[in-house]
This record gives sequence, C-alpha cells and structure tokens, in this order.
Amino acid sequence: MLYKTLSFTETAKRLFMTQQSVSKYIAKFEEDLGFKLFIRTHHYVAPTKAGESYYQLFSKFEEEFQRVTEKTKRYYAALYSQIRIGYLEWLEISSGISGALRRLKSENDDLRFVGERHPQNKLIELFLARHLDLIITYAEFAPKGTGIRKMKVLETPLVLLVSPDHPKVKEGATVDDFKREPFIKAAASHESNSESRARARKQCRELGFTPSEIIIAPNIESAYMATEFGQGVMVSTMLSRMSLHSELMCYPIGKQEELQCFWHEDQENPAVAKFAAYLEQAYVEQSKSRGEGESK
Repeated sequence: MLYKTLSFTETAKRLFMTQQSVSKYIAKFEEDLGFKLFIRTHHYVAPTKAGESYYQLFSKFEEEFQRVTEKTKRYYAALYSQIRIGYLEWLEISSGISGALRRLKSENDDLRFVGERHPQNKLIELFLARHLDLIITYAEFAPKGTGIRKMKVLETPLVLLVSPDHPKVKEGATVDDFKREPFIKAAASHESNSESRARARKQCRELGFTPSEIIIAPNIESAYMATEFGQGVMVSTMLSRMSLHSELMCYPIGKQEELQCFWHEDQENPAVAKFAAYLEQAYVEQSKSRGEGESK
C-alpha cells in the first residue's frame, strides 16, 4: 500500500491505522530483511531498488491469490449446487427420496439432484471412488473402509421369496416349509466366495435355516433370476420391487432388515448430511401417517 501511495499519512488512512503504526511496521520489516525498502525525507517517500523488487513479488502473489480464490469459489459453487445420490437397484424408495429432496430444495432452490440406480457391486465401487456423494443400501452391504458415516433410514420386514412353481408352495405354507431348501445369496462388492458363503451361513443361523445347499449368485439380479427358476429360495425385503411386483411368492419371516445411507465423513457439501437426516424424517413421517390411517 505504501508503494502505491508513497505517503505514510494516506496509507495509514486507507488501512485504518495511525501513521506511527505504519511507520513502525515498515521499519520492523526492513530490520528483518536487513535493507531499506523506502527512502524517507521530509519532502517525499520513494522506493529503493529492494522496495521495487519486493513490490513486484507481492504483486505476483496478489494476482495468484486472486486467481486461486476465484477458482476455489467456482469449485464450491459447483459443489454446493449438486448432490449425487446412488441407491440399490430393485429398491422401491422413490417416495422417501422425493420427500427429502423437497426439503433440501426449499433451502437451496438452485440445488441439482443426480440420482442413480446401480447393482450392489457397482454402487459400492462408485461410492468408494467418490463418484457418488451418498448411497442407500441394506446394512448387510455396508461399504468397507475408514472415514465412512452412516445413518439408519428405516427398518423393513424380511420375506422369503420362492418360485410359484415350487412343489411346496400351497395354501397354508409358511417359511418353516422352506428352511431346508437350497439358499440363494448375492455376493457383495469386493467379497471373496468364502466370505459370501460365511455371510450366507450367518444369516441362515440367525433365521433358523438349515439349507441343503448354499448358492452364491454374482449379483442381486442373478439371485432373483435363480429364485424365479426354482433353483432355491432367497431372503429379501418388502422394499424390493421383486417382492412387491413379481410373481414370486413372499413368506413373512418375522424379522427386520435395516436400510442405511452412507457418506464420507470428509464430505464438504453440507447438503449430503442434511439429505440423510431428511430421508430418515420422511420415512418416520410416512410410518406415522400409515399408523394413523390404520387406526381409523
């Protein structure tokens, strides 16, 4: 500033400081450098050769500072204007997502939503590669890694899916009739066959199943297809489109599965954590509405 004004009085005025303070700071800086930056007389102030050199240096720094500042502003403007959500294929959760987005849009009308459905393996891969800000999937398929936050969205009833052509499908049949049938399980992302089988055996123990065979399908689509073809039975939820809209028989198991959302804890877009909270609230409100409707 002093280089531009060549006046201690004017510099002090522009910086809202006293003339003595400006003079003191310049003198201290010159002392640290070991040479003078300005020639001072009773009639004028002029830069030395050192003063000119440092002015050029600080001018370049100011230009670079402004460039970086503008670039950073554009980055955060883009970051805050978009939220990328991924959710598991076959899930019927559009109403909850719409409710959460309406609340976000009421706070930021410029917010743009990108929603993508993916198979489980692809969903996790995109999330871990930071191509998705938040994902929604079952707790069983939680992404592995550090620095990942999660929130429960809701609990949904577990059901056993069985082909309608299965010989044991008849009036009055229950889950108990199928507990020894081949058990079909979809592999999770980055999971070995032995890990998938261990996860399937664990679920069977929890549900009291003693299957004659465990069949590991490479993905959820293949698992549903194998079930349709009568190769075995499969555990799903009442959020699954296959449970809701296919011809597969659904037998209530009497237990619940958690649907959760996941995001990285170093995520800088505040809309991501807000979306998770609003999604949970949307389903709480839906549950209350259904309860009130059933009680009437």
